[in-house]
Amino acid sequence: MHTDASNATLREVPVELIDRNPDNPRLFFRPQELETLQNSIADLGIQVPINVFRRQGRFILIDGERRWKCAVKLNLKTIPALVQDEPTRLTNVLLMFNIHALREQWDLLTIAVKLPEVLTLLEVELGHRPTEAEIVRKTGLNRSMIRRCKLLIELPTMYRELLLDELKKPRSQQKLTEDFFIEMEKALRTVERTMPKAIPDKNAARDVLIAKYRNEVIKDLLDLRYLPKIAKAEQVNFDTKAAAASLKRVFSMNAYSLEQAFEETVAAAYTEKDLYSRITQVITRLDDIEANELEQNVLTALKELRSRISQILREI
Repeated sequence: MHTDASNATLREVPVELIDRNPDNPRLFFRPQELETLQNSIADLGIQVPINVFRRQGRFILIDGERRWKCAVKLNLKTIPALVQDEPTRLTNVLLMFNIHALREQWDLLTIAVKLPEVLTLLEVELGHRPTEAEIVRKTGLNRSMIRRCKLLIELPTMYRELLLDELKKPRSQQKLTEDFFIEMEKALRTVERTMPKAIPDKNAARDVLIAKYRNEVIKDLLDLRYLPKIAKAEQVNFDTKAAAASLKRVFSMNAYSLEQAFEETVAAAYTEKDLYSRITQVITRLDDIEANELEQNVLTALKELRSRISQILREI
């Protein structure tokens, strides 16, 4: 992205001549967020100028929409602004993305809904479908954020609208967050790939998970990560039929939790796999160590380990 701001001039711009940037992806300005800034401006004035560009006798915001909204509410006549020439359409959109990259309080969905348009504009400029690396460089977003955006934008419309309704609420009142939908989609994709028969209707599965999360049958959104582990039962030598039956029960309207499903199926198998990995790591390390080189605390731990191992082997 390139924009020539070298010709920007600082001036007082009439508040009534300023318009919102149509390419700003931000959707919501929550009242409490504006109230804090408005009180600060009322007491101290606007300390940081907004950024705008000229268009047909008016000024379009590049950065500073919250400050401008507060100025309107406070009935200020003018606002300090850095005024520059109008950028190209692509530059304007990328400016919005780069600003977002520095504003973590923005909702991720605001970027997700604009991402397809950005990809289209970049494809025209570059002459090819942009790679992930090119998207990162142009937008200022990191790879993780881009992938999370794609999960949100690929949600069916009804679930994007559900999330939008949730995002309009104060953060303290939000239950179905962007993180919930992202974790849910990642989990469902893994289940769909490894055990497709466990999800005959993906939207029905989504509805069940949403209901269970609202009703606190799913107490933590990270519990959604149990789903891929159950679906990958074959990797830990667990009965895949039993795992699939458990998943089908999870995707039914009941009080059967993801944690319960995990504990009743693959939990022990994952524990054994982890234990085996740790034991082999210890064996490898011991091959490279001489007994007379070990500290006393390590020797004591090895003796305790030997005792525990002997006890286990006697019970076999």
